[in-house]
Amino acid sequence: MVRLVIEVKEPRRSIPIIGSLSGMMLVMRHLFRKPVTVQYPEEKSKLPDRFRFRIFLKLDDCVGCTLCEQVCPNGSITMQHVDRENPRNKRMIYPDVNFGTCTVCRNCEEICPTDAIYLTHVFETSRTRNSFTYSPEELAMQEDEVKK
Repeated sequence: MVRLVIEVKEPRRSIPIIGSLSGMMLVMRHLFRKPVTVQYPEEKSKLPDRFRFRIFLKLDDCVGCTLCEQVCPNGSITMQHVDRENPRNKRMIYPDVNFGTCTVCRNCEEICPTDAIYLTHVFETSRTRNSFTYSPEELAMQEDEVKK
């Protein structure tokens, strides 16, 4: 027969004032450091070189191949008919992007055969209307030119 013996250890008791003092020391160390926050609209923080957000479109280079729509993992890109003369785009269809659901995966930029769709460092894309969808014409404009 095998006996199982379980030892129960009492929890260590500490002096309550030591915990309070160590917390106060931590606060004192951080009290005299430079703050890490940035006053955003007045002061801009440095963006990493590889940061990309806003999708732009060169309407003259787009051939309407629909690869960007097919590769989009969550369906943020749909093709839209635009009456525009472009000898390279016979079907006259261009991408339309919903930034509300876009995950900025950059698949559309990588798969585009003509480099017509590309991402830039622009990330301030606030809008007052309820739609976050950019039409092909709006994708070709700079952000301050787009009707908010």
